[in-house]
Amino acid sequence: MSTVQAVEIYTSIALGNGRVALGVVIRDSDGQTLRVVGRTLRSASPDVVAYRAVLHGVWTAKRLGVRRIRVLTEHPKIVAQLAGDAEVPADLIGPYLQTKAMLNAYRWSSVELIPREQNAEAALVAAEALEREPVAPAADEDDLDVLPLWLSAARAAETVGRR
Repeated sequence: MSTVQAVEIYTSIALGNGRVALGVVIRDSDGQTLRVVGRTLRSASPDVVAYRAVLHGVWTAKRLGVRRIRVLTEHPKIVAQLAGDAEVPADLIGPYLQTKAMLNAYRWSSVELIPREQNAEAALVAAEALEREPVAPAADEDDLDVLPLWLSAARAAETVGRR
C-alpha cells in the first residue's frame, strides 16, 4: 500500500449550548475522503477551537504519511495569523506555535480561507459531533489535550496525577 503524498484538510467548528466541537475532513488529490473526524471539546473560545481543528487535521495527515498539505478553514483570523499577517493574542500563542510547528514538519503546506458554503462537509461533521453526547476517547485515540503546548499548569498537574 503506497502512502498518499498530498491531501486537502477541511476544518470547521460548531458552537452551541455551552459546548464546542470541531470537524475535520481529509481528502486525497483525487477527492477521495480519507478521514472524517468530529470531536466535542471542553469549553474554549472559537479561535482556540479553530486552531485545534487545524492541528487535529494536520496531525492526522502526518500519521497517514502525507508530505504535502493544503488546509482549508473558514476562520480568517486563523489564516491571517498563520500567514504572519496578523498579531497573535497571548491566549492563542500555545495553539499557534503548536500548529506552526506541525505545518513546518511537511515538505509543503498552506493554510487558506474557504467560504463556509464550500466547507459544508466539515461544518456538518462539527455540528453532528456537537449534537452527540460527549464520549470518552478510545484508548488508542490521540488526545490532543496531552500535547505539550496545550497544557496549562493546572491541566499538567492533573495529567501527571492520573499517571
